[in-house]
Amino acid sequence: MGAIASLFVVDPIFELNALWDGAFPELDSEAALTEVQDVFLNRLWSTLAAHANQDNPFTLTPFAGPISLANLMSQAHIRGEELDAFMTGFFQDQEDFELDPDAAESLSVLEELVEMYADIINMDPATPSSPLDLDTIAENMTKMNEMAESELNNIILHCA
Repeated sequence: MGAIASLFVVDPIFELNALWDGAFPELDSEAALTEVQDVFLNRLWSTLAAHANQDNPFTLTPFAGPISLANLMSQAHIRGEELDAFMTGFFQDQEDFELDPDAAESLSVLEELVEMYADIINMDPATPSSPLDLDTIAENMTKMNEMAESELNNIILHCA
């Protein structure tokens, strides 16, 4: 989604190749290659690009499962990686460019959220956590996820 929202011209084939760290896997047949391209370009890319319409906001996949420190740490790890990947795709290795002030603020908030998720990831699992502590962390993560969605959609609408 970051690449789609990027201010820079993005080659979807390059992005597809990047999923395998630049070493696209060998496929058994031309039909297999066509299927991968169809799934990535026609289904995934087009589906994500549709979120540039404010009537179709981008949503993060909600987490489920029992509230435990291990689950919360795992969820924070996943969400932090998702936001980091969005920003990597968005910036496209560019460092110096003008950005709409609202979008720039949203990117700053996303960076702060990544740090907050890292704080959860780095909690000491040996430290006892009461059910109330875990509920508080879970509630805070729900708010963080809502903030992330809001800021992602702000970037998408201002830039895509």
